[in-house]
Amino acid sequence: MVSIDTIMPHNGPVRIGDRTFAGIGAIPLNVWAKIFVAAMRARLLKQRSRRHLRHLSDDQLRDIGVTRDQALTEASKPIWWYRK
Repeated sequence: MVSIDTIMPHNGPVRIGDRTFAGIGAIPLNVWAKIFVAAMRARLLKQRSRRHLRHLSDDQLRDIGVTRDQALTEASKPIWWYRK
């Protein structure tokens, strides 16, 4: 048996927020849409805060413990680069 044979698909219940669905296929389209919209909002918010880093003064950056190079590196990341 190779390792790929040991991977089992997830067919059990899926919990999203306070709702439980029978499985991935049972999640309605409107729930997927809400998840997508929430993810895009989070990414847009992060991108906006990254852009604000460019405009902070050196004193403000020092207050938050970030160097100018770190701020510019973070500000130049694309919108799909998202980590919590």
